[in-house]
Amino acid sequence: MTSTPETAPAPSPGSVVAAILAGGFMAATFDFFAAMLIYGGTASGVAHAIARGWFGMAVKTMPPIVDVIGIASHYGILLIAASIFVLASLRFPVLRQRAWITGPLFGVCIYIVMHFVIVPLSAVHAINNPKGIQFVEEFGGHMFVIGLPIALWAKALVGKF
Repeated sequence: MTSTPETAPAPSPGSVVAAILAGGFMAATFDFFAAMLIYGGTASGVAHAIARGWFGMAVKTMPPIVDVIGIASHYGILLIAASIFVLASLRFPVLRQRAWITGPLFGVCIYIVMHFVIVPLSAVHAINNPKGIQFVEEFGGHMFVIGLPIALWAKALVGKF
């Protein structure tokens, strides 16, 4: 007997957790490297920029451990984002069925939330959105480097239905 969308078995908790971890870690890693390329920075510079969300400009005078806080925060944020997508896709399987469309759209949502909610509420307290080519690179990065991998891992590990 073949499974249809109506009779498809529920995904195992292990596959759900695997999709969250795989999508979240891949998106965070890709995004971290994309930030280094877009802004011409180092790993430490990107980690410091992320940690500024917690500590503001005081991050400039803090010890190197602040890099670990920045990196952990970055991965934590994208693991939460992956959790949101994967768990929502359990209720709305179309998110997995159309991953090539919904993934980039989810990336747009992440961009909007980060730039207009998270950053203004952080210790940075400013909306300093990129302009010109940096905007295109960052916006496209959120679509195809963050949203798409999360959606494709959900589809691959949780299934289409």
